[in-house]
Amino acid sequence: MNIDFQIGWNAISSYRRLAYTAWHAIAEFIDNSTQSYINNHDALAAAYEAEGKTLDIGIVYNRDNDTFSIADNAMGMDLDDLITALRVGIPPANPHGRSKYGLGMKTAACWIGDKWTVRTTKLGEPVEYSVTVDVRKIEAGNGELEVKPRDAPADKHYTVLEITALNKPWQTRTLGKIRKYLESMYRKDFEDLGLVLRWQSQELGWEGFEGQLLKNRKGEPYYQEFSFDVDGRAVTGWGGILEKGSRTNAGFSMLQNKRVIRGWPDAWRPYAIYGDARNDLINQRLVGEIHLDGFDVSHTKDDILWGNDQESDVETKLKASLGHLISEARQFRKRDIKLDGGPSDGDVDKAVSAFQEELQSDEMIEQIEFEDIPDSEALKMSSQHLAEQVVAREKPSISAKLGRFMINVYLVYDLSPNDPYVVLETASAEDVTIIVNFSHPYVRTQIEGEEGVLNYLRQCIYDAVAEAKARSINRPMEPDTIKLFKDQLLRVPFQILEGEYRAQSGEQDGE
Repeated sequence: MNIDFQIGWNAISSYRRLAYTAWHAIAEFIDNSTQSYINNHDALAAAYEAEGKTLDIGIVYNRDNDTFSIADNAMGMDLDDLITALRVGIPPANPHGRSKYGLGMKTAACWIGDKWTVRTTKLGEPVEYSVTVDVRKIEAGNGELEVKPRDAPADKHYTVLEITALNKPWQTRTLGKIRKYLESMYRKDFEDLGLVLRWQSQELGWEGFEGQLLKNRKGEPYYQEFSFDVDGRAVTGWGGILEKGSRTNAGFSMLQNKRVIRGWPDAWRPYAIYGDARNDLINQRLVGEIHLDGFDVSHTKDDILWGNDQESDVETKLKASLGHLISEARQFRKRDIKLDGGPSDGDVDKAVSAFQEELQSDEMIEQIEFEDIPDSEALKMSSQHLAEQVVAREKPSISAKLGRFMINVYLVYDLSPNDPYVVLETASAEDVTIIVNFSHPYVRTQIEGEEGVLNYLRQCIYDAVAEAKARSINRPMEPDTIKLFKDQLLRVPFQILEGEYRAQSGEQDGE
């Protein structure tokens, strides 16, 4: 006896529970657009030349209106293409490209929201088609979709996807991470395809790490390409040594079909090379890209699905191919850790002159003479209210247990510029909430680069931690006490560097 294998309509409801991140869900749509361009390169190249354009993808998320949209000017779809695109699990004509399983657009759209509309017209076809998918109706058993045609110029070509009834709002921190990940994912397309990718109307780009590599005495960067086979599949890429160590930037970006599957800011660190989450020189300095075409990839296209011994074989051969770089990256260089550094006399003189002018400015005098200070109880209530709002909607960017203190730090980008630069809230003597206002005018005009942000965070958090520690002792909170505690905290970065210096010097002595 034979039976038909059937999937119920309510299976579509499971899509909203898939293990997507916002950026990998959005990437499903970008993959379709870029693959459309790749599949129809010649026709689109001629069209773009006539239009004075290039491949353009615009993405907009509106939390207030509860909408998400993505529009491209790739080839577009005719009726047959659209029908195929809406069928679940039907692989595309080219299953070796970025669109692999015939699932991505459907699963990602349902993960983002419960109602979505596709509008599209194909280059050379005088018709635009639109269709709306209502997930709730399909769950209820109504899977019939109405395709609406209308006239369109034959020289137009686009696909627009609009999603409403979103399943959950994306917070400010998520929006920032979406930008970072999309820039990393499509790093090759910016150059190879001339892709213009816009997120929230802002054009994205990728600088890469090749320009940040350490150079030898001849001025040549520590950079090495590699190529080997694993399980009949070609593995290629490059490795290098960062001049300035950064655990955030180090690691390998895994690419397939020139699209990053996993990479910065969450790069792959093969255990055979990087070990178990250490913070040594290798984990701070070895960086690279590895192309893994032909290997299986997860449904959400965020990781490689290794088969048999593939992962260990790749790690072993990668380590052998980059042996010289790995050895060089482990070498201690005095310029990496400067225990006797600091600003030059000239730097100090320039800073003193600039600060002298700042102190004598009308604006500074106005602030010093300002005496309309709110009541201390009012200030406390205001800080408490602000902290409650932030904690209710955000997740801490930094969490750490410091002795008896539990520290949660929130980096907030949508506060008012008039809010304090840092807010301290202590629900109990040991529970410390710190809110850093990244909309403060000082951040927007004075802070640049990683070092600038790091030092600003130190100042804000050290101020708050010193105050929290002073509050916790059973005696009046004196300014000198707070300064003493902060002075001790300001010495911590030097003590860390001193410890690394000794550890690395000890490693060298033992080699």
